[in-house]
Amino acid sequence: MVNLVKKNIEVRIFPGKMDRNDNGEKIASINQIESNIGIRRFIYNEELEFINNFKKMLIQYGYGDDIKIKVNDSSCSVILNMLRCEYPFLEKAESSSRQQAQKDLITAFKRYDDPYLKSAYPTYKTKKKTLKSTFRIINNHNNVRITPDKNGYDKIKLAKLGLVKFKTSKEYRELLRRGSDKNDPSVKIKHVTVKKVHGKYYAVFNIEYMHVPENIIGPLMQVGIDIGCGKLAVLSNGTEIPNLDLTRETDNIIRHQKNMSHHKKASIRYLEAQRLYNKAWEKFLNKRKDYYNKLANYIVKNSSFVVVQNENIIAWKNNKHLSHSIQLNAPRDFMDRLEKKCQQEDVKFIKIPRVFPSTQKCSNCQKINKNLKGIENLGIRNWNCPYCHTHHDRDLNAAINILNKGLEIVGTTVQ
Repeated sequence: MVNLVKKNIEVRIFPGKMDRNDNGEKIASINQIESNIGIRRFIYNEELEFINNFKKMLIQYGYGDDIKIKVNDSSCSVILNMLRCEYPFLEKAESSSRQQAQKDLITAFKRYDDPYLKSAYPTYKTKKKTLKSTFRIINNHNNVRITPDKNGYDKIKLAKLGLVKFKTSKEYRELLRRGSDKNDPSVKIKHVTVKKVHGKYYAVFNIEYMHVPENIIGPLMQVGIDIGCGKLAVLSNGTEIPNLDLTRETDNIIRHQKNMSHHKKASIRYLEAQRLYNKAWEKFLNKRKDYYNKLANYIVKNSSFVVVQNENIIAWKNNKHLSHSIQLNAPRDFMDRLEKKCQQEDVKFIKIPRVFPSTQKCSNCQKINKNLKGIENLGIRNWNCPYCHTHHDRDLNAAINILNKGLEIVGTTVQ
């Protein structure tokens, strides 16, 4: 069986200082990339300001303060055309990159209007407060591809920017080469996002490709997973997955952060401390990412059916006793990686509703123990069922209930 898989491939790019190389080829320079990042931020802010001023005008003419303005693609396109006439420098950016800026604004308003997401009202993007600066180029007519330069080295061809050096693994390089070949329909590059994080530049390719799942011989398990704070996860077969020990990395981050506060901003010593601080952050994120990828691979390769509960992680962050652990371990990141890996390897993945009382329900007699309800009772890790007197470990019992609920959703009870 062949699956159509969507995947993001992140590669490190090295833009040049000049617009042309020694062979006379056009290359993507740092100034051009910074200009495109600034244009994307400029369009987003100008369209948001236009919408805010229009809303203020309606309020002045007697409409209520709770008036909602429908922001869609047609209205934002009119604003974008007005901006292009007023500011000619916007033509330096690629057309799809300009359109993507307004799409991001439309998405922000849709999330704000959605009562279930409870997102905040869109705010202006500032250069200082934004840790990650990006712009996106849509692949139209193969204008984003991997192509050799005059010396035969592979380079990324970005529309309206030119060639840029990149570094990645052999596997990803081969996938990008196939996506750049018009005669190979098995891999397709959808778009590329160029981003600047901690002074380094990256290109994130969004690709679609045909993937053949591994044919694993042997018994596979059906597993329910209870996501937690004290432990990252507990499986229904009794396996406990501990949180990754990130004490050393967090201590380094705090140390470099204190060192930055002792120097004058923008001084040489401040910039050096900031470089070490950014390096410590990258090591922290990469270590956690590697740990979660390995765990997801292990679970998926040994499972045929995976069930998790769609936990309300945002509500956990509001609890002062849980917020530090949630921000440090990011269980939502682990759940997302596990879901993507299941889709890639054709493993059944089920999310059960967050309102399901997995921790309060006895997995033996199916009765609910209301004494476990509420945040104040989170300290109860072991309990006896008042109806059948079965002793339960809170996390293991929840994992078993999650698995049973997932089996009930798909219409089977075979384990």
